[in-house]
Amino acid sequence: MPNWKELKHAYGSAEDLPGILSDLKPDPKAPAWAALWDRICHQGTTYSASPAVLPILLGAASSWDSAARAMPLALAGSIVSSPQSNLAGYETSVEALRALALDTVKARDLTRTDRIYVMQSALALEGDRLWGRKLDHLVDGEFPGSCTACRKDLFLVIGEHGFFTAVGDWVRHREVSRVEIRASEKEELPALGRWLYGVCTEANDSVLGEWVLHLFGVSQCPECNQSFEVAAAIAECES
Repeated sequence: MPNWKELKHAYGSAEDLPGILSDLKPDPKAPAWAALWDRICHQGTTYSASPAVLPILLGAASSWDSAARAMPLALAGSIVSSPQSNLAGYETSVEALRALALDTVKARDLTRTDRIYVMQSALALEGDRLWGRKLDHLVDGEFPGSCTACRKDLFLVIGEHGFFTAVGDWVRHREVSRVEIRASEKEELPALGRWLYGVCTEANDSVLGEWVLHLFGVSQCPECNQSFEVAAAIAECES
């Protein structure tokens, strides 16, 4: 077991973590989850204690039904994808968590939101530094992006609010110009897109599958009128 007193989290010594970890439950609303996230992955930042939690998350997720695994897998993915995390010595746990995420993502009893989080976790655990951190924007329906031609900041809306590109606050100002995002054809998806779409198909979630097709679709910059690939504009925002 780790020497928690020698490890740090967002608020100092990690000696309080064993008590929090012992209170983890399959219920994602259990108070211990909020306390744990706040300490070891505070606003996306990780600490020396964060990787030490991975074996505990693996043990919890492995013993729970698939419908209850989204929270531990999402937290594990966030730890692994953080640039601050030193994963030396935890490779076995990371690999086991990756395999569990790949198995869990196929489960029919996941909600759409949980499936997105588990897909993101699987990608993070595979080392994908872009979609392992950004795929969950499908939950709120808006990705930050940058035009690949003029570098203008963009709002890429994909999901329940529709499929369009905007410059400016499209929520408060309905007059903001919107340009349609055109979905990719299934046959034209890149390897990652094919995997994501395949997960949606296996889960019989055609709505989420449509979101994936738009995620790898094309649009046009409202500022410079140049066409761009949506996935490339999301990646451009990270560069």
